[in-house]
Amino acid sequence: MHRALALVGLCLAVFLAMVGMGMAGLALPQKYIALSGSMRCAGWLSSFFAIASMACQYPAGRLADRFGYRPVLTCGFLLMAAAAGVFGLADTTTAIYAGRFLQGAGEAPVWASAPALLGSLYPDNRGRAMGFYNASFHLGLMLGPIAGAWQARRFGGDPFDAFAWLCIGAAALVLLTVRTTPSPRPGRATPNDASAMARSLWPVACCLPLFGAVYGLITSSIPVHFTTEEGFSQSRLGMFFFWLYSGIAAAQCITGRLSDRYGRRPFMAGGMLGIAAGLIGLFTGPQSLFLAVTILLGLGLGTFAVSSMALVNESVARGSQATASGYYYLVWGSGYFAGPLLANGVGLEAGAITLATCLFCAAVLCCRRPMRQGVFRRP
Repeated sequence: MHRALALVGLCLAVFLAMVGMGMAGLALPQKYIALSGSMRCAGWLSSFFAIASMACQYPAGRLADRFGYRPVLTCGFLLMAAAAGVFGLADTTTAIYAGRFLQGAGEAPVWASAPALLGSLYPDNRGRAMGFYNASFHLGLMLGPIAGAWQARRFGGDPFDAFAWLCIGAAALVLLTVRTTPSPRPGRATPNDASAMARSLWPVACCLPLFGAVYGLITSSIPVHFTTEEGFSQSRLGMFFFWLYSGIAAAQCITGRLSDRYGRRPFMAGGMLGIAAGLIGLFTGPQSLFLAVTILLGLGLGTFAVSSMALVNESVARGSQATASGYYYLVWGSGYFAGPLLANGVGLEAGAITLATCLFCAAVLCCRRPMRQGVFRRP
């Protein structure tokens, strides 16, 4: 019973926080443009987030493995609430960068702890449990822009205030539903275990920076580009995120369970191919296919995310899963940091096509090199 309560509470908590983030994410590019007057340095919105996230992922995972998931998750949501307050008070781009840094430090404990908690609660159905969690995550992001537009029309309030209060509510849910029991003590890994694990997971480590780079573009350069270069209104930009996150959520609900049954590698490769095709179509395809390629991009992102996360979680010793999740997002964050800077340097379209080409090559590599899974867990 306690594991079902924890799953429901964690899914609802992340849903509330991501609704707030979706509301803030729709307003943040416009506030940034209003303060800066251009999109030339918009990539730093993701880069400051990624710096903090990368710095905090490993420590957050270690703390969760040692002291339990509940306090680490709670602190993460409260830091996100503080970041929302900084966004609301910001009157310079430097303040917005500071808010993104604080937001990255807050999300790191949530990202490192939540998959590890679910993996320990559902060892035989971890893909399914993580799929529900990740779907709740992106369902919140999907509904956030709609909630933000509704709030602006009905109440005219600040979306950053709503973000802060929703994160506080998420922290309260974690305190009420997640047990205080620490995660199991890490087993003592042998050199042979470590070597085998490295051989098994190195293709994932090669793919994760590309995956992170695409997310970096989606949360910074792409929405600013659509707003300034394509003339997207706030409602049209909101619909772009709605369909993107719909695809991510649908893919994670479906492929998480399928990857439990048929293995992670085919879904990882298929996800990367979907991301590559979606990126190319987003910038070179006709407007009549814009909706289709947006959904395809979301399906690819969701498929790769849940299958790769489940593979890493099941391939480490029990009691070290939060640390492994921290490493996962540390490597992911390197791409999240570098992707927008690549776009700033060579142009958004050229950067997106470069990433798509690399993703296609990584998918071929993933298909050709088998990855053993589920053989490194300890009782």
